[in-house]
Amino acid sequence: MNLYMVSALEIGLEVDLLQFSQYLQGSDIPHRITQEGSKQVVWVGTSEHAAKVAELFEDYKTGILPELPISLHSTASFKISLLSLRFPLTFTIILINLFVFLLTQYSDGGSVIFRLITFSDFRIEGEIVYFDELADTLGNREYWRLFTPMFIHFGLIHLVFNLLWVWEVGRRIEIVSGTSVLLLIIIVSSLAANLFQYTISGSSFFGGMSGVVFGLFGYGAVWSWLVPGKTIGLAPVIYKVMLGYLLIGFTGIFSFLGLGDLANGAHLGGLIAGLFVGSVAGLLFRQNEEIL
Repeated sequence: MNLYMVSALEIGLEVDLLQFSQYLQGSDIPHRITQEGSKQVVWVGTSEHAAKVAELFEDYKTGILPELPISLHSTASFKISLLSLRFPLTFTIILINLFVFLLTQYSDGGSVIFRLITFSDFRIEGEIVYFDELADTLGNREYWRLFTPMFIHFGLIHLVFNLLWVWEVGRRIEIVSGTSVLLLIIIVSSLAANLFQYTISGSSFFGGMSGVVFGLFGYGAVWSWLVPGKTIGLAPVIYKVMLGYLLIGFTGIFSFLGLGDLANGAHLGGLIAGLFVGSVAGLLFRQNEEIL
């Protein structure tokens, strides 16, 4: 049963309501926030709460909110739940990556976990690594390996760089297009990224969220072009920088400079997948808008 039936506020998507939501929690005002078209709607259970929320939001806009008692203020600061974030999948994906990184890098069973989530199973004989081929993976029904390399990161910088972009782009997409669309982008771009990388490099150690990140950029670019009224809000120059990064990666200059090999196939595969999903989603949205 839905306990939140009264609309207290309707706010544009560009407004970040996280801090305000935390304040409402600390004020013991039960609520939830949903996206309805191009608006965020704050729902509460009673008309009294609706009036209070509207009053508090006016203070919030001016930067002046009544002080909460210390205990309640502390609760509001640390009570960050998936429901109050408005982008639970983005938050969850980041947490999973952090958890897997800690397990694979710092736990006693890290090598076992790493072996379970690589694109290809492998064995080590002396100093030689022998990988299974894709046909072996499919034949053994280890289908999860087609996706799980996105959770593998080979260093802290690798992890932080990818997750910062997941946070910045993923949450924008989740707010504008919804959690289910973001999940579709992640699944499709992860699959395409891993298959493209396998095609280019064969069975090897590769991983990271960078293929998904390029998928998010691809989706954001084509969606914002097709549906300019609901753009995800990234500056056009960012798309150009990421495209330049992709093209430069194929020159091999990063490896030449001793900065490591980039998973160029994963980047390209993720980008193509994101462009595809963005095109389908954008065209369907425009078609529905014309019907309405």
